[in-house]
Amino acid sequence: MKKLVILLLLISLKSFSQNTGDLMIDQKPIKTDSLLWDLQTLSKAPEVQWIDKTSKVYSLIYNSVDFEGKPTQVFAYYSNPDILAGKPVGSNKFPGVVLIHGGGGQAFKAWVEKWASEGYAAIAMDLSGNGADGKKVAQPGPEQSHENKFDKIEKGNLKNVWTYHAVASSILAHSLLLSFSEIDKSKTCLTGISWGGYLTCIVGSLDNRFKAAVPVYGCGYYDESDVFKEPLNQLTANGKRRWMYYFDPSVYMPFAKTKFCFLNGNKDKFYNVVPYSKTYHLVKEKRRKVVVLPDMRHDHVSGWEPKEIRYFFESVINKTAPIAKVGKPKSNKSRMVVSYKSEVPLVMSEFYFSNDTVSSNEKRVWIKQEATIETGKRVITTSIPKDNFKYGFFYLKDRNGISASSEFIIH
Repeated sequence: MKKLVILLLLISLKSFSQNTGDLMIDQKPIKTDSLLWDLQTLSKAPEVQWIDKTSKVYSLIYNSVDFEGKPTQVFAYYSNPDILAGKPVGSNKFPGVVLIHGGGGQAFKAWVEKWASEGYAAIAMDLSGNGADGKKVAQPGPEQSHENKFDKIEKGNLKNVWTYHAVASSILAHSLLLSFSEIDKSKTCLTGISWGGYLTCIVGSLDNRFKAAVPVYGCGYYDESDVFKEPLNQLTANGKRRWMYYFDPSVYMPFAKTKFCFLNGNKDKFYNVVPYSKTYHLVKEKRRKVVVLPDMRHDHVSGWEPKEIRYFFESVINKTAPIAKVGKPKSNKSRMVVSYKSEVPLVMSEFYFSNDTVSSNEKRVWIKQEATIETGKRVITTSIPKDNFKYGFFYLKDRNGISASSEFIIH
């Protein structure tokens, strides 16, 4: 009888942990039988070694998944507003953000410091096996090489491909963040740039503990990218099929419960209009925003500077005014109309369009024309271009200088 009582107590405690704790990833929405990642294990905080806890930005190493049969470590920077101000840590709660760098990037200390100065506890990790000095840590994971990103899939073991490790290490960074007492566990967010945006699409779709995610530039359908289709086409037919099946964000985005804001330019070299549009349409409309910034540059600083990222996070976690929402276009013979919703008055609107179907996405020629805000009707209107258009989008700003846009209009 005593053993039965103990057994029932243990079952009860386990159920309590699973039902009331919000720290474990909920796998029920992820409806696939071929998931590579052990999300329950990745939901647990990894072992960590602190390298520096005296500076305004701490540095650390945490354990990650095996690579080629050997354990790995990941270097990261961490800070929060109290650390930045030299105050004791633990008395205040902060929202958290995980920062994922792109190709050729690293764990950026300045990126962490930026978010800590804006009220967030932030962690940025190096996904190339390097430490602060650019040299390999003692137990590095895979580098961001062409071979590790693409060619490794031909060698059989999917868990030796760079994406597997990068996704796992990003989820573990979130689990580590959530284990810190100063984190408001109901307010964690995610953003990544370029390849980090690609990872944000996957991580934000699998790790539903995040409340908000902003992939910058990155998207799915890599086989349709002006750039990334090339290395995929160099794989065997089976290698390409397996890569798209296991490592393309389009596989995982339909599972997303996190709210997404997709932020990109209209002329990005790597992530072009059509696959970008297909990617964000995989997320339910009520869970997505799209912000297209005209002629946005592609680099790390340009990818973390937009104030729309934090504005979106705040609108989700603190219920502040959301980024303006632009509806689907309606047309008559000469005019095109979109409705909009904005809690902050709009002060500017433009319409960008292109009929260039020959150039690459980066070189495509776009034309800008005036669009009129009709505040009373809550609509924006513009004339339909004489020769119509193949690609288009409305771009607007509100009184606070926050950009918004329609989704891409593709004919």
